Amino acid sequence: MKLLLRIIILIICVFTFLNALVFVGISVYHSVHAYTLIFQGRMEDRPGIYLAEALDAFLLAVVFIIFAIGIGKLFIPDIKILDKIQITWLEPKNFSELKVVLWEAILTTLVVLFATIVVQHMDNLTWDLLVIPAAVLLIAGGLKMLKSSH
Repeated sequence: MKLLLRIIILIICVFTFLNALVFVGISVYHSVHAYTLIFQGRMEDRPGIYLAEALDAFLLAVVFIIFAIGIGKLFIPDIKILDKIQITWLEPKNFSELKVVLWEAILTTLVVLFATIVVQHMDNLTWDLLVIPAAVLLIAGGLKMLKSSH
């Protein structure tokens, strides 16, 4: 049973890391597309939006990488490849520490996502765009309470 659990966690980590690579690819695509528009002088196509989407996808890739490495280090710490990854802020001793790091990364990603959406919908801003700032507020409040309890 222990071996089966380790295999399942390894599969989760591998596919989460693959998902991160997909988001990096999407980010590179958006960046290249934006730079192409800039070099062609097509500023009316708003290349900044593509750059902001690229940043958002890069941040999402970072969230996936943090999750993959953190889960791997917590549940299967004896894997050699994870021993070689020495990031001081990503050495979780328990799931709560990993959760705090993930919450901080997700908060940053949501702020960038909100900025991107506001720029995209600048001509037609509606009240439903406030869902993301409300989520940021709730997550930040939860993070503050979690940190103050430790």
